Amino acid sequence: MSGKDVKAVAKLISPMARNQKKKRNKKKQPAAAAKQITAEPNLWDRQSPTVQHAFCLVLLAVISFTFFAPIHFKGMSLFAYDTVSFKAMSNEMTQYKAETGETALWSPNPFGGMPGYMISSPVEVKQLDDIPRFLRTLIWPSSHFLFMLWGTYLLAFVLVSDKWASMLAAVAYSFTTYVPIILVAGHNSKFITMAFAPWLILAFVFALRKPGVLSSFLFAIALAINLRAGHIQITYYVAFVMAIWWLVEVVGAYRSNNVANIAKSTGWLAFGSVLGILMVAQPFLSNFEYKAHTIRGASPGGEAGGGGLSWAYAMNWSQGIGELITLIISDAYGGASAYWGPKPPTGGPHYVGGIVMALAVFAGFTVRKRAVLALSIAAILLTLFALGRHFELLNRFMFNFFPLFSSFRVPETWLAIVSLVLALLAAFGFKQAFESLRTTSTGLPTLFKTMGAALAVMLVLFTMKDVFFAFEKEGEREMFMQRVASQNNVSVNNPQVATAVDRALVGIKADRGDRYAKDAIRTILMLLGASLVFFLFQKGSLAGFVAGFLIFGLVAYDLIDVGKRYFVEERLTTEQTADALVAEYGFDTYLINKKNELGGNGHFRVLSLEGNLVEVARPAYHYETLSGYHGAKLRYYQDYLENILFKDSVPHANGLDLLNTRYVIVPRGQLPDTRMVYQDPQTGMQVLERENALPRAYFVGNTEVITSAEETWSRLQSDAFNLATTAILPAELPVTTSPVDSASVATAVLEKHTPHEISWRVNTDTDRLLVVSEVYYPDGWKAYVDDVEVPIHRVNYLIRGVQIPAGEHQLTMAFDPSSYKLGYWVSLLSTLLAYGAVIGLVGYGYFRRKDQ
Repeated sequence: MSGKDVKAVAKLISPMARNQKKKRNKKKQPAAAAKQITAEPNLWDRQSPTVQHAFCLVLLAVISFTFFAPIHFKGMSLFAYDTVSFKAMSNEMTQYKAETGETALWSPNPFGGMPGYMISSPVEVKQLDDIPRFLRTLIWPSSHFLFMLWGTYLLAFVLVSDKWASMLAAVAYSFTTYVPIILVAGHNSKFITMAFAPWLILAFVFALRKPGVLSSFLFAIALAINLRAGHIQITYYVAFVMAIWWLVEVVGAYRSNNVANIAKSTGWLAFGSVLGILMVAQPFLSNFEYKAHTIRGASPGGEAGGGGLSWAYAMNWSQGIGELITLIISDAYGGASAYWGPKPPTGGPHYVGGIVMALAVFAGFTVRKRAVLALSIAAILLTLFALGRHFELLNRFMFNFFPLFSSFRVPETWLAIVSLVLALLAAFGFKQAFESLRTTSTGLPTLFKTMGAALAVMLVLFTMKDVFFAFEKEGEREMFMQRVASQNNVSVNNPQVATAVDRALVGIKADRGDRYAKDAIRTILMLLGASLVFFLFQKGSLAGFVAGFLIFGLVAYDLIDVGKRYFVEERLTTEQTADALVAEYGFDTYLINKKNELGGNGHFRVLSLEGNLVEVARPAYHYETLSGYHGAKLRYYQDYLENILFKDSVPHANGLDLLNTRYVIVPRGQLPDTRMVYQDPQTGMQVLERENALPRAYFVGNTEVITSAEETWSRLQSDAFNLATTAILPAELPVTTSPVDSASVATAVLEKHTPHEISWRVNTDTDRLLVVSEVYYPDGWKAYVDDVEVPIHRVNYLIRGVQIPAGEHQLTMAFDPSSYKLGYWVSLLSTLLAYGAVIGLVGYGYFRRKDQ
């Protein structure tokens, strides 16, 4: 065959060969070949990304204003118990600021007096968070809720590049039931810190992806804003998430031989962290100084740095293992009013919903990204922390050895950040779900396997609820028996008591079972709805935009509807100020008049036995009192309450005299050496006066040195010990004194008493120790005798003493903590550096691009 013939044959058979090759390739494909689902661009797809983002952000704003409509459009207000308590604790400081223009750093009314910046942190250096702080006066709580929604949306979009997935994450985190619960409870600083948490993680992600000067300064700004929100516990939890994420990135960089990049990111993050902390030196430098003297930083006996909270106190409100089911079945443990779980009474569950949980699990098993791995590890670890005492193997170790872990209480709070982690994982799962369903494939898609497994679990939990749950609180039966026996004046062992309690428990447990079943069915229906949407999308019956919107809508409806169980108009008020909600009873008016007759504060304190001394702040709104409401009391004061003030559950005379307590408010009865001077016709409360109460400042003629705290407490509670003549010192001090008798000159007249300064005109015929019934706090209070600084000694365990030389003098005590001044200047300079650098870098980049 000639060459021409060969070419001709080749030309003839080449199309045949190509056809055969196509057939062979086609045979190599699976029987059910992957087929891309395509559709004509719809109205949504034809919009620009800017318009789409704007629509999403506006829709989130509409959701916020709709949810909080009673506040924004009906003239109602959100003032809860904690908000009112805060107002009571800070009222004297607020009035001082209004009258003088000066910031009060000491609050004289609650707990005998305490640093005021631990009640109301005056943030004097302006930063970006002042924008929502200003908006708070106009549209609270949407002022910060919008930042919560938008921050989560932007963070999720940076991670998954899908708008509807980001919308889902925004509502999943912002409307977890814990948010309306803490808003109604008045835990405002916690809510605000949670609102800024997504922005902090967003800055962290930016620093990981784009390490450099700009990302470092942005991280510093985000960290400072989060810390300035005032709930360091939440910031601490967010830091755990970022630390886990960073570790995963380090391991990943090492395995991919990209250590240089993560090292660069780490360096800039470290710089940003330091700068961010410097930006909040005011008020945190003073707060850190204070912590060493509190129950969170000092041991009983007042030893600074001796430790944090006790294990039992810190682990209260540990999430029960079985209670984790409330993440997907809201009322599994009764919700709030009907709560029957292992914790003390609680405001409600941490509910995220079945769809969010299923998508989060789906992402954890199918998305191969470091971010997903980090978030999955964080979700598991933080959940174990939330179990507290119920997972002692881990948490006892962390409590004993990990920095600051023992400084925080209420372990269930970890779930507040678990909800953010699950929301982000759900965003990954959302995007992966639609990507996997855009093509058909052999077998059952993993998404439907996940949804099917979730439904199967829910069906088991629903049908076998009585197997898994007793619907009875531990010790509840015994409590009911005691109550029934007491009400009927019979023995608790009476058979009729047991019968009555058993009969009552049958009805109670049935009601709890019904609540559980209804919410289990609810979650099943939500999962079925989501599965149907995914199925219709896979079959091409729903466009991607419609399907994404429907999944987002199901999650939003589920969480918002459950959230409304806790954010109800009955929990709101028509009052427009917290002051209006602080009750003033007849006995308060009586004592206020007495205070005003004497010229204001500084002449007496009040012990009000209207409730638990560490939970009732209301009296502090009106006058100086021994009670209050704060999570970080001074250790010396806590010891006073526990070991000095009461003896055999009755206020002891020395304990009352120690803090110049002239009046005691009691519901009924009498105390030794008191007379009733007023009975409130409205409440029935009685005001008892101690006519021989010791004055606020007085001279003593003797001293005793007792180094042991326990011995000091015992001595102070001794009826033989006379506070009027003798003072106890904790160590040998350069103190001289002489006996005081009827012939002695020893007087102290109060001339001024404000949160900033106290002064007396004192006169003594010889050197003596002046005992001042003001709570001792070494970091800030300074004493001056005729403008010459003199030391303040701790006397009688809790209060102050000053050595006064013979003669007439002016004694002044001023609260002027150097840490506050230093913190202000450090914050100011570091803030100027951070914001100035960001503005300069952004401006330089803009003009450089413009020139190019």
